[in-house]
Amino acid sequence: MKGREELRMKTSKERFEEKVGGGSDRVLDKDLFLFLLDLEVKRARRYQNFICLLLPKLKPSSKSDNEAMFQNYYQTLVTLLTEEMRETDIVGSLGKNQLAILLPYADISAGGHAKSRFENALKYYNLNSNGFEVIIDQVCFPINATDTHSLLQKALGPEAS
Repeated sequence: MKGREELRMKTSKERFEEKVGGGSDRVLDKDLFLFLLDLEVKRARRYQNFICLLLPKLKPSSKSDNEAMFQNYYQTLVTLLTEEMRETDIVGSLGKNQLAILLPYADISAGGHAKSRFENALKYYNLNSNGFEVIIDQVCFPINATDTHSLLQKALGPEAS
């Protein structure tokens, strides 16, 4: 009996590690991130709390079309995110080169503070001089949306559907 339970726990752990990016990234894949987002929205609704989503986007300028350079800066952005965010914040992927940070129990003010802290850390990477810009959008539940679907639509626009 004990061996079967250990095997089940081991496979659960392996499945979790497959859903989480390897190494120090700790970026959840889209399915797991959306599952946790939905859970947090339901928890926030039940306990009348806030949650905030930050959506950092790495945008190349017209002068930088180098895909390898883009991927290098994208990985730098991921590393910086995982270093700067609190352990309770959840960093996930919503698609190819599309990140999101879930800030549980954070209202607009707390989300703005986290956004500002991250933008200040970005200044040291000098991405603008290399033809890249990081734009961070922010949406908050329940101010900008009343459920998970509408929150994602507000965050991602028409591509969320």
